Amino acid sequence: MQPTLLAEYLTPRVFHVSMSEGRTVRGYEIGPLDVPLVVGIHGTPSTGLGHIVNYAASGAFFCRLVTFDRQGYGGSTPTPGRKVHDIVPVVDAILDHLSVGSAAIYGHSGGGLLALATAALLPKRISKAACVVGNGPSFGPGGFDYTQGSSPLMCEEMIEARKGPEASRDCYKRIPARLNDPEFEKQVWSDNDIRIRRLLASLREKIEQELALPESPHSEEDAYVDDIQSWLAPLGFEFGSITVPTRIFHGSKDLMVAQHHSEWLQTQIPNASLKVFRHYGHHLSAFLPHVLEWLVSESLTMESSRQFIRCGGDKAY
Repeated sequence: MQPTLLAEYLTPRVFHVSMSEGRTVRGYEIGPLDVPLVVGIHGTPSTGLGHIVNYAASGAFFCRLVTFDRQGYGGSTPTPGRKVHDIVPVVDAILDHLSVGSAAIYGHSGGGLLALATAALLPKRISKAACVVGNGPSFGPGGFDYTQGSSPLMCEEMIEARKGPEASRDCYKRIPARLNDPEFEKQVWSDNDIRIRRLLASLREKIEQELALPESPHSEEDAYVDDIQSWLAPLGFEFGSITVPTRIFHGSKDLMVAQHHSEWLQTQIPNASLKVFRHYGHHLSAFLPHVLEWLVSESLTMESSRQFIRCGGDKAY
Protein backbone atom coordinates (compact mmCIF):
# COMPACT_ATOMS: atom_id res chain seq x y z
CA MET A 1 0.00 0.00 0.00
CA GLN A 2 1.42 3.38 -1.05
CA PRO A 3 1.72 6.12 1.62
CA THR A 4 -1.51 8.09 1.79
CA LEU A 5 -2.60 10.89 4.04
CA LEU A 6 -4.67 9.74 7.01
CA ALA A 7 -7.35 12.27 6.07
CA GLU A 8 -7.89 10.45 2.77
CA TYR A 9 -8.51 7.18 4.61
CA LEU A 10 -11.21 8.84 6.70
CA THR A 11 -13.01 10.79 3.98
CA PRO A 12 -16.15 8.87 2.96
CA ARG A 13 -17.13 8.83 -0.69
CA VAL A 14 -20.79 8.69 -1.73
CA PHE A 15 -21.98 7.03 -4.94
CA HIS A 16 -25.26 5.96 -6.52
CA VAL A 17 -26.05 2.76 -8.40
CA SER A 18 -28.86 2.53 -10.93
CA MET A 19 -31.11 -0.51 -10.62
CA SER A 20 -34.02 -1.84 -12.66
CA GLU A 21 -37.35 -0.01 -12.90
CA GLY A 22 -35.75 3.37 -12.23
CA ARG A 23 -34.63 2.50 -8.70
CA THR A 24 -31.34 3.70 -7.24
CA VAL A 25 -29.15 2.64 -4.32
CA ARG A 26 -27.01 5.09 -2.38
CA GLY A 27 -23.64 3.69 -1.37
CA TYR A 28 -20.73 4.83 0.79
CA GLU A 29 -17.05 3.98 0.53
CA ILE A 30 -14.20 4.62 2.95
CA GLY A 31 -10.59 3.50 3.30
CA PRO A 32 -7.59 3.03 0.98
CA LEU A 33 -8.27 1.84 -2.56
CA ASP A 34 -5.39 -0.64 -2.73
CA VAL A 35 -6.47 -2.99 0.05
CA PRO A 36 -9.08 -5.82 0.20
CA LEU A 37 -12.72 -4.79 -0.16
CA VAL A 38 -15.46 -5.63 2.35
CA VAL A 39 -19.18 -4.97 1.83
CA GLY A 40 -21.22 -4.18 4.95
CA ILE A 41 -25.01 -4.51 5.28
CA HIS A 42 -26.74 -2.44 7.94
CA GLY A 43 -29.46 -3.51 10.35
CA THR A 44 -33.08 -2.59 11.10
CA PRO A 45 -33.83 0.32 11.07
CA SER A 46 -30.68 2.17 10.02
CA THR A 47 -28.58 3.29 7.04
CA GLY A 48 -25.14 2.44 5.74
CA LEU A 49 -23.71 5.64 7.21
CA GLY A 50 -23.45 4.14 10.70
CA HIS A 51 -20.98 1.54 9.45
CA ILE A 52 -18.85 4.29 7.92
CA VAL A 53 -18.70 5.95 11.35
CA ASN A 54 -17.72 2.67 12.99
CA TYR A 55 -14.95 2.11 10.44
CA ALA A 56 -13.55 5.61 10.93
CA ALA A 57 -13.37 4.99 14.67
CA SER A 58 -11.90 1.49 14.34
CA GLY A 59 -8.62 2.25 12.58
CA ALA A 60 -9.11 -0.82 10.36
CA PHE A 61 -7.31 0.76 7.41
CA PHE A 62 -6.09 -2.65 6.24
CA CYS A 63 -9.34 -2.95 4.29
CA ARG A 64 -11.68 -0.81 2.23
CA LEU A 65 -15.30 -0.70 3.37
CA VAL A 66 -18.32 -0.23 1.14
CA THR A 67 -21.78 0.05 2.63
CA PHE A 68 -25.11 1.22 1.29
CA ASP A 69 -28.61 2.23 2.29
CA ARG A 70 -30.88 -0.78 1.92
CA GLN A 71 -34.11 -0.48 -0.06
CA GLY A 72 -36.32 2.20 1.47
CA TYR A 73 -33.72 3.53 3.90
CA GLY A 74 -31.77 6.78 3.52
CA GLY A 75 -31.20 7.58 -0.14
CA SER A 76 -32.20 4.23 -1.66
CA THR A 77 -35.48 3.66 -3.49
CA PRO A 78 -38.03 1.49 -1.64
CA THR A 79 -38.99 -1.96 -2.91
CA PRO A 80 -42.32 -2.66 -1.22
CA GLY A 81 -42.87 -6.29 -0.30
CA ARG A 82 -39.21 -7.19 -0.77
CA LYS A 83 -37.91 -10.50 0.55
CA VAL A 84 -34.60 -11.39 2.20
CA HIS A 85 -33.07 -12.69 -1.04
CA ASP A 86 -33.85 -9.41 -2.84
CA ILE A 87 -30.64 -7.98 -1.36
CA VAL A 88 -28.55 -10.15 -3.70
CA PRO A 89 -29.09 -8.13 -6.93
CA VAL A 90 -28.20 -4.99 -4.97
CA VAL A 91 -24.83 -6.37 -3.84
CA ASP A 92 -24.21 -7.74 -7.34
CA ALA A 93 -24.88 -4.32 -8.89
CA ILE A 94 -22.63 -2.54 -6.37
CA LEU A 95 -19.70 -4.85 -7.15
CA ASP A 96 -20.28 -4.26 -10.86
CA HIS A 97 -20.40 -0.50 -10.29
CA LEU A 98 -17.06 -0.65 -8.46
CA SER A 99 -15.57 -3.00 -11.11
CA VAL A 100 -14.78 -5.52 -8.38
CA GLY A 101 -14.93 -9.23 -9.10
CA SER A 102 -15.38 -10.46 -5.55
CA ALA A 103 -15.39 -9.24 -1.96
CA ALA A 104 -15.99 -10.36 1.59
CA ILE A 105 -19.32 -9.44 3.18
CA TYR A 106 -20.84 -9.00 6.62
CA GLY A 107 -24.27 -8.07 7.91
CA HIS A 108 -25.11 -6.56 11.28
CA SER A 109 -28.32 -7.26 13.22
CA GLY A 110 -31.17 -7.25 10.66
CA GLY A 111 -28.52 -7.29 7.94
CA GLY A 112 -27.12 -10.62 9.11
CA LEU A 113 -29.64 -12.76 7.24
CA LEU A 114 -29.04 -10.63 4.15
CA ALA A 115 -25.30 -11.27 4.23
CA LEU A 116 -25.97 -14.99 4.54
CA ALA A 117 -28.41 -14.84 1.63
CA THR A 118 -25.76 -13.15 -0.50
CA ALA A 119 -23.18 -15.76 0.45
CA ALA A 120 -25.60 -18.54 -0.50
CA LEU A 121 -26.84 -17.07 -3.78
CA LEU A 122 -23.74 -15.22 -5.02
CA PRO A 123 -20.91 -17.61 -4.06
CA LYS A 124 -18.64 -16.74 -7.00
CA ARG A 125 -18.47 -13.11 -5.90
CA ILE A 126 -18.31 -13.58 -2.11
CA SER A 127 -15.03 -14.76 -0.59
CA LYS A 128 -16.13 -14.88 3.07
CA ALA A 129 -19.26 -14.01 5.04
CA ALA A 130 -19.89 -12.85 8.60
CA CYS A 131 -23.14 -12.50 10.51
CA VAL A 132 -22.80 -10.05 13.42
CA VAL A 133 -25.45 -10.25 16.18
CA GLY A 134 -27.89 -11.26 13.44
CA ASN A 135 -31.37 -12.60 14.01
CA GLY A 136 -32.58 -15.98 12.87
CA PRO A 137 -35.58 -16.38 10.56
CA SER A 138 -39.19 -16.68 11.60
CA PHE A 139 -40.05 -19.07 8.79
CA GLY A 140 -39.41 -22.64 7.80
CA PRO A 141 -38.15 -25.86 9.37
CA GLY A 142 -35.35 -26.28 11.87
CA GLY A 143 -37.08 -25.76 15.18
CA PHE A 144 -36.03 -22.12 15.58
CA ASP A 145 -38.32 -19.71 17.43
CA TYR A 146 -37.42 -16.05 16.97
CA THR A 147 -39.07 -15.03 20.25
CA GLN A 148 -37.22 -17.53 22.45
CA GLY A 149 -34.76 -15.86 24.78
CA SER A 150 -34.95 -12.35 23.33
CA SER A 151 -35.69 -9.27 25.37
CA PRO A 152 -39.42 -8.71 26.05
CA LEU A 153 -39.51 -5.84 23.58
CA MET A 154 -37.97 -7.91 20.79
CA CYS A 155 -40.40 -10.73 21.53
CA GLU A 156 -43.20 -8.22 21.16
CA GLU A 157 -41.77 -7.08 17.83
CA MET A 158 -42.03 -10.52 16.25
CA ILE A 159 -45.29 -11.53 17.92
CA GLU A 160 -46.89 -8.39 16.50
CA ALA A 161 -45.32 -8.99 13.09
CA ARG A 162 -47.09 -12.33 12.85
CA LYS A 163 -50.39 -10.43 12.98
CA GLY A 164 -49.58 -8.61 9.76
CA PRO A 165 -48.02 -5.41 8.37
CA GLU A 166 -50.28 -3.00 10.22
CA ALA A 167 -49.36 -4.56 13.56
CA SER A 168 -45.68 -4.12 12.64
CA ARG A 169 -46.41 -0.49 11.81
CA ASP A 170 -47.90 0.06 15.27
CA CYS A 171 -44.93 -1.74 16.81
CA TYR A 172 -42.52 0.61 15.02
CA LYS A 173 -43.98 3.55 16.87
CA ARG A 174 -43.55 1.81 20.23
CA ILE A 175 -40.02 0.41 19.79
CA PRO A 176 -37.71 1.28 16.82
CA ALA A 177 -38.90 4.89 16.58
CA ARG A 178 -37.77 5.38 20.18
CA LEU A 179 -34.29 3.82 19.99
CA ASN A 180 -32.62 7.21 20.52
CA ASP A 181 -34.87 8.22 23.41
CA PRO A 182 -32.71 8.46 26.59
CA GLU A 183 -35.64 7.31 28.72
CA PHE A 184 -36.16 4.24 26.56
CA GLU A 185 -32.60 3.24 25.66
CA LYS A 186 -31.88 1.07 28.70
CA GLN A 187 -34.65 -1.30 27.63
CA VAL A 188 -32.90 -2.10 24.35
CA TRP A 189 -29.21 -1.23 24.78
CA SER A 190 -26.67 -2.68 27.19
CA ASP A 191 -24.75 -0.23 29.38
CA ASN A 192 -21.70 -0.61 27.15
CA ASP A 193 -23.80 -0.05 24.01
CA ILE A 194 -24.97 3.25 25.49
CA ARG A 195 -21.41 4.30 26.27
CA ILE A 196 -20.29 3.51 22.71
CA ARG A 197 -23.24 5.33 21.13
CA ARG A 198 -22.49 8.47 23.12
CA LEU A 199 -18.78 8.28 22.38
CA LEU A 200 -19.37 8.05 18.63
CA ALA A 201 -22.12 10.68 18.47
CA SER A 202 -19.77 13.58 17.75
CA LEU A 203 -17.92 11.63 15.05
CA ARG A 204 -21.19 10.74 13.35
CA GLU A 205 -22.31 14.36 13.45
CA LYS A 206 -19.00 15.46 11.89
CA ILE A 207 -19.26 12.93 9.04
CA GLU A 208 -22.89 13.85 8.40
CA GLN A 209 -21.92 17.51 8.13
CA GLU A 210 -19.06 16.72 5.76
CA LEU A 211 -21.27 14.67 3.45
CA ALA A 212 -24.19 17.13 3.61
CA LEU A 213 -26.63 14.43 2.52
CA PRO A 214 -30.18 15.53 1.76
CA GLU A 215 -32.96 14.42 4.08
CA SER A 216 -34.32 11.05 3.11
CA PRO A 217 -37.45 11.27 0.96
CA HIS A 218 -38.48 7.79 2.08
CA SER A 219 -40.34 6.50 5.13
CA GLU A 220 -38.17 4.62 7.63
CA GLU A 221 -41.38 3.18 9.04
CA ASP A 222 -42.28 1.62 5.68
CA ALA A 223 -38.77 0.18 5.31
CA TYR A 224 -38.95 -1.28 8.82
CA VAL A 225 -42.28 -2.96 8.09
CA ASP A 226 -40.84 -4.48 4.90
CA ASP A 227 -37.86 -5.78 6.90
CA ILE A 228 -39.87 -7.39 9.68
CA GLN A 229 -42.40 -8.93 7.32
CA SER A 230 -39.59 -10.35 5.15
CA TRP A 231 -38.42 -12.47 8.12
CA LEU A 232 -41.82 -14.20 8.08
CA ALA A 233 -41.57 -15.18 4.41
CA PRO A 234 -39.47 -17.86 2.66
CA LEU A 235 -35.86 -16.67 2.64
CA GLY A 236 -35.15 -17.80 -0.91
CA PHE A 237 -32.10 -19.86 0.08
CA GLU A 238 -31.07 -22.70 2.37
CA PHE A 239 -28.52 -22.19 5.13
CA GLY A 240 -27.02 -25.55 4.27
CA SER A 241 -26.19 -24.31 0.75
CA ILE A 242 -23.64 -21.76 2.01
CA THR A 243 -20.20 -22.94 0.92
CA VAL A 244 -18.01 -19.87 1.54
CA PRO A 245 -16.18 -19.60 4.89
CA THR A 246 -18.64 -18.17 7.41
CA ARG A 247 -18.23 -16.83 10.93
CA ILE A 248 -20.90 -15.67 13.35
CA PHE A 249 -20.16 -13.00 15.95
CA HIS A 250 -22.24 -12.19 19.03
CA GLY A 251 -22.08 -10.12 22.20
CA SER A 252 -23.13 -11.96 25.35
CA LYS A 253 -24.77 -8.79 26.75
CA ASP A 254 -26.93 -8.19 23.68
CA LEU A 255 -30.44 -7.09 24.72
CA MET A 256 -31.82 -6.91 21.18
CA VAL A 257 -30.90 -10.26 19.65
CA ALA A 258 -30.47 -13.16 22.04
CA GLN A 259 -27.31 -15.25 21.75
CA HIS A 260 -29.30 -18.35 20.86
CA HIS A 261 -29.98 -16.80 17.42
CA SER A 262 -26.28 -17.01 16.59
CA GLU A 263 -25.92 -20.42 18.21
CA TRP A 264 -28.78 -21.76 16.08
CA LEU A 265 -27.43 -20.22 12.87
CA GLN A 266 -24.08 -21.89 13.48
CA THR A 267 -25.78 -25.31 13.58
CA GLN A 268 -27.44 -24.67 10.21
CA ILE A 269 -24.41 -23.54 8.17
CA PRO A 270 -21.76 -26.13 7.24
CA ASN A 271 -18.38 -25.41 8.84
CA ALA A 272 -19.55 -22.08 10.32
CA SER A 273 -17.75 -20.90 13.44
CA LEU A 274 -19.07 -18.79 16.32
CA LYS A 275 -17.22 -16.11 18.27
CA VAL A 276 -18.87 -14.70 21.39
CA PHE A 277 -17.53 -11.50 22.96
CA ARG A 278 -18.08 -11.24 26.68
CA HIS A 279 -19.22 -7.92 28.15
CA TYR A 280 -20.27 -6.52 24.76
CA GLY A 281 -23.81 -5.98 23.56
CA HIS A 282 -25.43 -5.20 20.22
CA HIS A 283 -23.34 -2.28 19.00
CA LEU A 284 -21.22 -3.16 15.96
CA SER A 285 -18.23 -0.91 16.63
CA ALA A 286 -16.91 -3.20 19.37
CA PHE A 287 -16.78 -6.11 16.92
CA LEU A 288 -15.85 -4.38 13.68
CA PRO A 289 -12.02 -4.65 13.76
CA HIS A 290 -12.29 -8.38 14.62
CA VAL A 291 -14.87 -8.95 11.89
CA LEU A 292 -12.90 -7.12 9.23
CA GLU A 293 -9.61 -8.78 10.19
CA TRP A 294 -11.17 -12.24 9.86
CA LEU A 295 -12.86 -11.36 6.56
CA VAL A 296 -9.68 -10.21 4.83
CA SER A 297 -7.00 -12.18 6.69
CA GLU A 298 -6.25 -14.55 3.78
CA SER A 299 -6.15 -11.66 1.30
CA LEU A 300 -3.70 -9.76 3.47
CA THR A 301 -1.52 -12.85 3.91
CA MET A 302 -1.41 -13.41 0.13
CA GLU A 303 -0.52 -9.76 -0.48
CA SER A 304 2.27 -9.91 2.13
CA SER A 305 3.64 -13.02 0.43
CA ARG A 306 3.63 -11.30 -2.97
CA GLN A 307 5.43 -8.28 -1.54
CA PHE A 308 7.99 -10.60 0.09
CA ILE A 309 8.67 -12.29 -3.23
CA ARG A 310 8.94 -8.96 -5.08
CA CYS A 311 11.52 -7.85 -2.54
CA GLY A 312 13.65 -10.94 -3.16
CA GLY A 313 12.30 -13.04 -0.30
CA ASP A 314 12.18 -16.08 -2.55
CA LYS A 315 15.96 -16.26 -2.80
CA ALA A 316 17.86 -18.92 -0.87
CA TYR A 317 20.83 -17.90 1.20
